[in-house]
Amino acid sequence: MGMNIESMLYLQEKGHLSAKKNKVLDVGPQNLYNCTEAQIRAFVKRQGATVREKVLEKEAKRLEYFSTPRPGERTTFFSEIADLTAVEYCAFDVCPAPKTEILDLNFDLLPIRHRERYDVVLNFGTSEHVFNQWNCFTIIHDATKVGGIIYCVLPATGYLDHGYFCYTPVFFKDIASSNEYEIVDWFFAPAGQNIISEMGFDVRVNDDYLRSRSAGANQADDRIPCLNIHAVMRKTRTAPFCCSLEIATSHSAIDEEMARRYIGGRLDTNPRSGAPAHRSIVDSELQQIYRSNSWRLTAPLRALASTLRRIQGRYS
Repeated sequence: MGMNIESMLYLQEKGHLSAKKNKVLDVGPQNLYNCTEAQIRAFVKRQGATVREKVLEKEAKRLEYFSTPRPGERTTFFSEIADLTAVEYCAFDVCPAPKTEILDLNFDLLPIRHRERYDVVLNFGTSEHVFNQWNCFTIIHDATKVGGIIYCVLPATGYLDHGYFCYTPVFFKDIASSNEYEIVDWFFAPAGQNIISEMGFDVRVNDDYLRSRSAGANQADDRIPCLNIHAVMRKTRTAPFCCSLEIATSHSAIDEEMARRYIGGRLDTNPRSGAPAHRSIVDSELQQIYRSNSWRLTAPLRALASTLRRIQGRYS
């Protein structure tokens, strides 16, 4: 995963990341691309440097150099810049990296020690690689403090050779509504383009699907802009993560039995239109188990079992 430092400077400027709000969870450890020495120094000084000026000067130059990707060389991690400040940084991934805890976003539960711990949770180009979206966003939700910020920078259009998913504003609007997040800011940012024919895909016009490359001469049809959606959301309450049900294009109201699955037997409607409102999925019984004393007491045994499974898989 990769990021630019402008996103972190943005968080500082908005007051979401500061010397007092300095616990950061990176969902996927981020490499930092094409940053300058001046940007690194600005970030560190705003956040509160924990190294002497001479050390900062030397490190900023080194990290600037390694932020430019080169064949056969590693690329700067954001954690290396965080190490120059009082930021308490942790990342989750299935691959080892600095300051990274091994955690599978498809299947694993958030360890108790991380629950509602972080002032800022970053999802910079990670969740589109995760098949189990529900579990991934549950981990993000559970790790964020009440009042904390969830900052997602994710593919919205294009990215034909990257990840499993692109995201719409509807996704973030509904996930915010279901979980009572405050949408602090959201916007799109350009990220290049895909030229479909150069990627080996065919492009055909709607009335000529039988003829290969029927739209090949039309450059407008052959190019897709890549855009990232930035969604900055504030968590406002302690509650289990909820998943919305998107039925905007349905031909009728939701089936009542299906509605009970989502809202515990109540079929709520939108008071203005009479149409069914978006539903929230909450597995309340499972959440009660996660919060029980027995679940917490057996956490070390589950962690040991998980470690043994990884070791067994490595040598089998």
